Amino acid sequence: MKTAKSVILIGIFSVIYFTASNEVYSQKNRNVILIVGDGMGVAQWHAGLIANKGQLNLNKFKNVGFLLTHTTNSLNGGAPDHGTALATGIKSFNGAVSVDIDTLPIKSIIEYSEEKGISTGIVSANTLLEGGVAPFVAHEANRMQMENIAASYLTHNLDVFIGAGLRSFINRKDGRNLVTELRNKGYQVVFSMDSIRNIKSGKLAGFTADQNNSGIKDGRGSMFPDALQTALNVLDNNKKGFFLFVADVFVDRASHSENAELVALETVDLDNAIGKALEFAERNRNTVVIVTGGPEASGMALTTGNFQNGMFEAKWAVSGMIHTGTMVPFFAYGPGSESFGGIQDNTYLFNEIMKLLGLEEK
Repeated sequence: MKTAKSVILIGIFSVIYFTASNEVYSQKNRNVILIVGDGMGVAQWHAGLIANKGQLNLNKFKNVGFLLTHTTNSLNGGAPDHGTALATGIKSFNGAVSVDIDTLPIKSIIEYSEEKGISTGIVSANTLLEGGVAPFVAHEANRMQMENIAASYLTHNLDVFIGAGLRSFINRKDGRNLVTELRNKGYQVVFSMDSIRNIKSGKLAGFTADQNNSGIKDGRGSMFPDALQTALNVLDNNKKGFFLFVADVFVDRASHSENAELVALETVDLDNAIGKALEFAERNRNTVVIVTGGPEASGMALTTGNFQNGMFEAKWAVSGMIHTGTMVPFFAYGPGSESFGGIQDNTYLFNEIMKLLGLEEK
């Protein structure tokens, strides 16, 4: 009888303990990492999968769907307008940078997060001024307003941003030195990956090149995964959680160049960066990782391939810097990602991230 009572008491205390634990867990603010590989349709991902002989970190994602990437005026979207849909939840015209069809500014998820005290960060494999990056910080009718986009970093309170494009921060027509202004705002401003890797806390503005980073075959090395890891180290200091946006343009460029080998190499490098995000999410247990592509680049199709030797061949439907209107896949991992899936408009991810961060407008 005593044994039965003991078992019952243990069971009651266990229920109380796990209920309390779950309540604390559910009240804890989630972190969200959004990773976008520009130009990444199914074929581009598949090229990396074959080249890496069937093994990618992407394989760990079980919640998968597809995004429509058209704009208000075309089936064929581009990085800025797609980025605008992801950053603001609003569709706009081709080339729009977080402005609506009347060119009025639309609030981005970075701005919503900052208003609620959620930490924010941006990591770019290439420049901080890319068309797919700009909508998260700037409001412009034209993605080519590089100096305006650079200056927009001063209008935010980002905890960390890492990427190339230093020239637009210092050699400016308006005479401003944005590096000096960043330091006056309390940023650690550094100019090499060695310096970037050593920073674990505090506000960081990390510049990796004067204008553009190198491609993976030209010496970029582990810059991209390492930069993502540094950003996670910096952001993992806020009990209110964080939102990190990560962008990679290199697969897009390789696909537009119809270079199948380079598409695969750049896809594997992007996947290495995804691996860093997943490692963090597996440790943290309250982080959601979302991966998707920008509008598909040039209609890539795999014509033959072999998983055993990692070789494949590809063709492209259109030449040059043209995106198709083909749906692109998205992948979600972590608590709260179970509902992700289906065929969705590209504004969908904004709305789901707002829910995960507790930022839905009442």
